[in-house]
Formats: sequence, structure tokens, C-alpha cells
Amino acid sequence: MKILSTDQANAQMEAADSPMWIFDQETLAFLAVNDAAVHYYGYSRKEFLKMTILDIRPPEDVAPLVRETLDPGLIGASVRERWRHRTKEGVVFPVEISSWELKFQGRPAELVSVTLIPAADSPHHPFKLLSLSSQPVHHHS
Repeated sequence: MKILSTDQANAQMEAADSPMWIFDQETLAFLAVNDAAVHYYGYSRKEFLKMTILDIRPPEDVAPLVRETLDPGLIGASVRERWRHRTKEGVVFPVEISSWELKFQGRPAELVSVTLIPAADSPHHPFKLLSLSSQPVHHHS
């Protein structure tokens, strides 16, 4: 298991342009998030730190995530997978995550790096929202 100090982990995350966070492996709570995560997902840092990784998933993806998180065969592995995430506004979009186990503030944790997968057919995907940021975004019911 990689051991990073709080300062090292935070420096690594803040240097990244893509969303990154650290979560507690036992509680699944966010322990730290970078500015890119705040920007893309729409939650403030304070809001993130009151949430778990389950809160950014569509409801139908929660059970598979919990099963996988508890799978003893995956403990210690560096993992790269595709999932779906959800913004504060409820927009669901595809991502690829890479994660590494580490100790953070004395707790078993994972450092997660998120790659946003462009979705050409979704006008509300975070990539599209960035390009439309100077224009009002209209959500249809």
C-alpha cells in the first residue's frame, strides 16, 4: 500500500486538471477533493466532504459499486474501470476511473482519478457544459 502524507496527496490532486479525490475505504466518505472535481460535479468542497462516493452515482449503479468495493479479490489492486457519475444537477455521464490504495490521515483510503468520457449525444455532459458556459443552459423535463 502506498503511503502518502496529507500534503503530498493534496499537492498531487491539485496539480491535476482532471477530477480527483480521496475516499475512506471503510465509510466510502470523501476525505479530499480537488478543484476540478468541484468544477465538473457542481458541489462545493464543503458539500463533497459531507458525502460518500455513492452520492455521485445514479441510484441503479449503487448496488454494483458496493458489491465491487467489498470484493476482497480487488483489495490492493490498482483499478481502471468505466462507471457513470452524476452531477449536483442530476446529469449522468460516463467516466473512466483509475484508483490506488493508500493511507490518508491514518485511514485506509483510495486515491481516484477521473477521466471524463466525451458523450457527443449529450448536450448536458460536463465537457459540453464547459463549452457552453457563456450561454444559459436549459434543462428539459
